[in-house]
Amino acid sequence: MLVMPEQTQQKIALLLMAAGSSSRLGQPKQWVKVIDAKNSSQSLLHRQVGLMNEVCNAINAKACCVLGFESDAMITHLADCASAQHLTIIDNANWPQVLSHSIATGVSLISQDTDAVMIFLVDQWQLSLGNLTELITQWQKEPECIHIAGFNNDFSPPVIFPRHFFKELMLLQGDEGAKQVIKDNIKQVKSLDMPAAFVDLDTPEQLNDMKNNTNLLVKLRNRAC
Repeated sequence: MLVMPEQTQQKIALLLMAAGSSSRLGQPKQWVKVIDAKNSSQSLLHRQVGLMNEVCNAINAKACCVLGFESDAMITHLADCASAQHLTIIDNANWPQVLSHSIATGVSLISQDTDAVMIFLVDQWQLSLGNLTELITQWQKEPECIHIAGFNNDFSPPVIFPRHFFKELMLLQGDEGAKQVIKDNIKQVKSLDMPAAFVDLDTPEQLNDMKNNTNLLVKLRNRAC
């Protein structure tokens, strides 16, 4: 009797972008403390690494983090994070060459047996396990397409790129991240409604909002109307 082999599970790498110096914020956002659902405090870097670890425990995924600014201190900080035990750290010495260079560097070092990469940012502090796994589930149904968070006709990371886009990602330049790859392949882009992806931390005003527990999703909706 002929026995068909089991279908190989798709492999995805999670790529956290945490290399910048946060010049607009005036302090490294990686160190900023956030309060989780259990009312405990942790840095943004620890939070996002923990989020990746949760995804990796749920599916066939690999966690990677691109560091740059004060990378030695960041690595030391991650040594105290249990969720970083299996994290692959990518140290981008040329991090001042903006986000595109960090994306290109990170993607170039992803394992050859990986089918796709999910890129998201260290300051997207309202992203949840449900947000990331839902986007991954959508990608698994249409693995040849780009899958990205959407809200009010706009796009934001997290974004999943299948492997056949890696070459374009590795050629990125400038400060627009992966936007050009998305624009060039817009017919292959599938969005998932995810308002939480549009809450980030770039300015002192946003930091004050976060510290004051302001409902930023409500503010975001009001600005978009």
